[in-house]
Amino acid sequence: MENTTEVSRVGFGSRLAALILDAVIISGISFVLAPILGGFLGAAAAAATTEAAGGTDAAAAAAVGGFLGSLLALMIVLPLIYVVYFLIEGLTGITLGKLILGIKIANQDGTAASVGTLITRWAIKSSGNILTALGAILGVSFLGTIGSIVGLVIFIGCFVALGANKQALHDIVAKTAVFKKSDIK
Repeated sequence: MENTTEVSRVGFGSRLAALILDAVIISGISFVLAPILGGFLGAAAAAATTEAAGGTDAAAAAAVGGFLGSLLALMIVLPLIYVVYFLIEGLTGITLGKLILGIKIANQDGTAASVGTLITRWAIKSSGNILTALGAILGVSFLGTIGSIVGLVIFIGCFVALGANKQALHDIVAKTAVFKKSDIK
């Protein structure tokens, strides 16, 4: 006889759908905020380029500044929004994609998870990205390599949710699962 908490757990398909919704939302937010920030950065870059060129050809400087500002803004905004967005999942157990689908992260027994448990799950799930970012920031390529390997293990571990327990590797380690929000005790 199957455990009732396992019956109400959410499987791979709904979790993937929530992730796709989250990716669309993050992209939308990024592509709205990046041009705004890019405008400010572009203006600063254009001013610096014009000054460096001795004040000549302001139109070319503005074009280069605008392009560089937009590119730099996208490189800043996208990772920042990604971190903030998924850290919210680590604090609340829910993202907008999960909210739309009516699912939430909880303890593996179906009870509400503490913030500590949710942060632990987030840290495990994000460990590859965290190590890769630390490697890039600190200039330690070895950390980036380890981060890539860990990221691959976590990615493959997501497919474990196709099993009977409907838990990804990071869920198993953190002792969590994803449930319909209405089924959480």
